[in-house]
Amino acid sequence: MRLHLIYLGYDVTVYSNKGREIDFRAVKDGKIYMVQVAYSVAEEKAYNREFSAFAGIDNTIKKIIITNDEVDFSTSTVYHYSLRDFLMRDEL
Repeated sequence: MRLHLIYLGYDVTVYSNKGREIDFRAVKDGKIYMVQVAYSVAEEKAYNREFSAFAGIDNTIKKIIITNDEVDFSTSTVYHYSLRDFLMRDEL
């Protein structure tokens, strides 16, 4: 993921949100994206763990979770991409 984001031109770092690690903070053209990566969020425990990492982050920052799940787990504040769809994108 990190290398793909760098390939797309993003400046990528790990981000800590009040002790909860977010896998990637990606910045490009002044826009900030928070990206969480998980194998799956189909189970409630995994869903809660991964989505809770975004708690308290300003809604002007785009929050993205990438998984192998084919079911769309997007919410009103978090975008969900399957790994395949993410790799086909040119932008977040």
